Amino acid sequence: MNAEDLTELERAGRRCAVCHSGRAWRRFEIVRSAERGPVVLCGGCRARFGDDPPVGRKPEPAPEPAPAAAKPLSLPKPRAGEPGTDPRPDRLRAALRKMPGSFSSAMAARAAGLNNDKTIARLHDLERRGEVRRVGNRWSTEPRPDDVALAMDRLEARTSNLRIVRDRARVG
Repeated sequence: MNAEDLTELERAGRRCAVCHSGRAWRRFEIVRSAERGPVVLCGGCRARFGDDPPVGRKPEPAPEPAPAAAKPLSLPKPRAGEPGTDPRPDRLRAALRKMPGSFSSAMAARAAGLNNDKTIARLHDLERRGEVRRVGNRWSTEPRPDDVALAMDRLEARTSNLRIVRDRARVG
């Protein structure tokens, strides 16, 4: 390695310009080409890219857009019996149809085959649309109960531990 290569190596911070590895920096190679400056490469990147690394390339000029066509192409109209434009069904909605009345987000994620974060985001979106609702820390696809049902539930919750004592006729 000559002094010029060592200068470029130090200027690059003893790191490969492609993968930014600093391992075995003494074996790094400097690639020079006419259209770009010197590029520091590790052995792996040198074997992979050779004399044309992806770093330091000048962007190619974008091709000019073609003039607009005289008449636009018309799309065929979908028939009544055919499915819509969405080729893939919604996995979360399909899984929610099969779920019990109340479920956790993890149960829905497992059933739909999605990750937990994506499922939670989709459940919030479905909640905004009114397709699901939150019940505590769980989710439900059941419709919102009316006022009478809510009042009965509250009454049952308050009186569940009371013992009802009836008057008995005295024997004897």
